Amino acid sequence: MRAMVGAMRALGAATAVIVAAWAGTAPAAAGSKDAGFATGGPEFSVNATVTTDYRFRGFTQTRENTALQGGLDVIWPHFYVGLWASSVSFENPIGFGDADGVELVPYIGLKRDIFGYNIDLRAMYYAYPGMRGLFNVDTGTLKDADYFELMLGWSREVLPQLTLGTKVYYSPDYQGKTGQNWVVESGVARKFGEFRGVAPTVSAKLGSSYGDESKGGFDYYYWNAGVSFVFANYFELDLRYFDTFDVPSSALAGGTCANLCDGRFVARITFEN
Repeated sequence: MRAMVGAMRALGAATAVIVAAWAGTAPAAAGSKDAGFATGGPEFSVNATVTTDYRFRGFTQTRENTALQGGLDVIWPHFYVGLWASSVSFENPIGFGDADGVELVPYIGLKRDIFGYNIDLRAMYYAYPGMRGLFNVDTGTLKDADYFELMLGWSREVLPQLTLGTKVYYSPDYQGKTGQNWVVESGVARKFGEFRGVAPTVSAKLGSSYGDESKGGFDYYYWNAGVSFVFANYFELDLRYFDTFDVPSSALAGGTCANLCDGRFVARITFEN
């Protein structure tokens, strides 16, 4: 029941920003939290997603249950702002108690092509309205779920329809007040020509996260690989496998990734306009 309440809250938040965008009073977000280029400006985009599991850097954010997501972007040449929302459902292994609610991610960024590379610089804030963490007896504080993060990304089409890219993320105080955290992700995507109205893309990503162990952070790796299909101009079906490795047992309840960061197949369908 609590998971359903969280999902409905996320759907309500996504609906509110989408309605605002259509009314011309607010911008719109990408389901992947990524904004594209605008040739003029401003351009608006709205989206809504249903996914069988919300995986973030290899860890489930919904106890391996379905999530509802949505958002909006407003895009100018080389500049964009947006808001993205998802239902979440945390449990004790990640330190915030049993908590269901909404993840809201407002962001602002700059994009530009430089020497053939697509450069993306972004600032993001991950907010969990109404969600409070467990009390830390040692510091006398709560493990706040909210955190700020910066991202620098670059990508390039190295061959026709074949793109390579890397993103580096930095947070001065990561989720749960665990100090500085660095994340490096590299990926490859190969687009194929449209066949009977369906355009497939095969892609894979490898990521590494480096936390401050003195404050409860930890190092680990994660990856995903899958295929997506764009059809009817506005819909995308993504079928993907997620997994992690070298996650320290000390960072996990029971010392295992079971039902938290173990390998899992995820299906996602997105509408974007």
